[in-house]
Amino acid sequence: MLDKIRFDDLVEEYQKDFEYRIHSDHSLWLAIACFQNNWSLDDRDFESMFADVVQNLGNILNLNTFTFDSDALLELIERSPKIVHAMMVDLFDENQDTVIRIKNFKQQANELLDGDYALDEETVSMLLCLNSPDKYSVFNLRGCQRLASWLKLDYEFEQQATVKNLQNWLVLAQEIIERLSDNQLLLAEYMYYLEWDTEEEPNYLYYLCDKFGNDFQWSAEKDSQLLVLASDICNYLTQNRNLTPTIGQKQYWWLNANPSFWNLSDLKVGEERYYTLYSESGHKRRVFQHFLDAKVGDKIIGYESYPSRNVVALMEISRASDGEAVFFKKIEEFEHPVAYKDLRQYPELKDLEVFISPTGSLFKVTEDEFNFIMDKVREHNPVAYTKENFLSEVYMPEADYDRVSALLKYKKNIILQGAPGVGKTFAAKRLAYAMMGQKKDENIELIQFHQSYTYEDFMMGYKPTEQGFELRYGSFYRFCKRAAEHPDEPFFCIIDEINRGNLSKIFGELLMLLEKDYRDQPITLAYTDEPFAVPSNVYLIGMMNTADRSLSIIDYALRRRFSFFDMKPAFESTSFMQQQLIAGNVTFDRLINRIEELNDEISRDLSLGPGFCMGHSYFSNPEGEWTIDKLRLIVDYDILPMLREYWFDDQDKLEHWESALHEVLND
Repeated sequence: MLDKIRFDDLVEEYQKDFEYRIHSDHSLWLAIACFQNNWSLDDRDFESMFADVVQNLGNILNLNTFTFDSDALLELIERSPKIVHAMMVDLFDENQDTVIRIKNFKQQANELLDGDYALDEETVSMLLCLNSPDKYSVFNLRGCQRLASWLKLDYEFEQQATVKNLQNWLVLAQEIIERLSDNQLLLAEYMYYLEWDTEEEPNYLYYLCDKFGNDFQWSAEKDSQLLVLASDICNYLTQNRNLTPTIGQKQYWWLNANPSFWNLSDLKVGEERYYTLYSESGHKRRVFQHFLDAKVGDKIIGYESYPSRNVVALMEISRASDGEAVFFKKIEEFEHPVAYKDLRQYPELKDLEVFISPTGSLFKVTEDEFNFIMDKVREHNPVAYTKENFLSEVYMPEADYDRVSALLKYKKNIILQGAPGVGKTFAAKRLAYAMMGQKKDENIELIQFHQSYTYEDFMMGYKPTEQGFELRYGSFYRFCKRAAEHPDEPFFCIIDEINRGNLSKIFGELLMLLEKDYRDQPITLAYTDEPFAVPSNVYLIGMMNTADRSLSIIDYALRRRFSFFDMKPAFESTSFMQQQLIAGNVTFDRLINRIEELNDEISRDLSLGPGFCMGHSYFSNPEGEWTIDKLRLIVDYDILPMLREYWFDDQDKLEHWESALHEVLND
């Protein structure tokens, strides 16, 4: 099921661009008219007819927003006109399954083209739409992937998954049509633009009615409108690279709840409630415009007035106002409320509307004020962090997350090993968050080993002072003592570059205490008679770069106490591909393809192997704004220096890949 609220936000943005978008839709209808008016499977000179129609369709469609591979189709008809005729007959045979027809046509076409061209599903589905616009919409893989992400669908669209993708598209198109059919304003506006025409561009209804009679207009009009609308909305997401971050930009509010009438604390998380725009006497609420301006998804600070006087919950607008009330639901309850009097003391909130004029119910909050209030809330109410949060931030398949989290719980000590740039440190911290169920940085200790790092730095040792020497405790000792004070909470020690230090010297007698079977069992340390134990709620996560040739192999004693988990480049993960879709940058996409080819070469190299591949984190840009200059910096100062180290003895191979990477950026 699609997220209806997010879909309505998308349609709202689509309508803002309506005059521009209608030209792409208009071109599709002109293409439909062109096809309907000139196409015939029974034409005596099928080859010429096919070529003329395809050439004209290419001129109409490829100047606009739809992809139509007319060159591949023209090559097909030139090579095998009789086979293509039979393929078209099968494609338009309504007695066969739609998905199978598209799959078979694509497969047969690409076999005939023999690698010179590659016909895709969009072009084949376009042929179906041109032939029967009242039955079919145009499939667009990239648009579907962005729709799946934006609408939070419970199914995905994946590269090279033709059958599954088409089956999912048929389901999605039907859901979109059902949602669009209720939007009478959009349909009326759409019909108005479609019926507009000039002598140079008569509208599509003219052609269709001329061919099929006036009855065709009324029988097919609504269905075909909806199907093409579904196609264009899908195309809209593909073309608008900056759309997703800006759809439904949120506002922020402060809601006063009087416990004498209703209590926010009694509201369950997820439960919806409404607040009327008018009082019982029929008068407008104070600051009435705020109630009109509030829209779905806006966040609300939930405040209970006297006698509580606390911020107790986070809420959001859950439904559009019906003119009588504003609807909201509770999305988080604060276990530790924040006092009104405490917030009033901060100069950052001196202009907060509710502080200046406190009479009323719904007050405007700026984004900076909202973030400041939430920072204060989070000091005592850490934000929840789930497996879903981890998967949305870390480019790791769900199955790998399940394995690594289960491994850490069982072994208590793991090492994430992998090529440079696979996001080991980034993943380690978020793995800790996910296992804690919240972002609680005070339960995490981040340490970096190096060649000069010692047991005295890690555990304890004598340090010189003005009076001589004194015993000082190291970071891990203090961390374990802190963890022992909170035995019911997990604590995580994250060690970066774990194989850069002299591990036997750094860990010393701790090697035994780290084992899960010896947790909470104290021993006497070398520097003191004080007993010490590693608490059972302490977890160690080390990171190791498999491409660093200057480091020695970890000895067996340490290896036995840690489990090793391989992290790989995740260019083919759903999350990374979603980033590509949001970026909408052809050069970026081509560079990623070239990096994947480079990784294949590195993996096959007997002197290197998979542990030396280039990681995805070099290309992880949350803003999705990739310029040629930024990509060139990554290639010249991150990728190529690594290759020079890898292939210092193979100048030809190095020059080949330097040229191949620069070729993408220079096109």
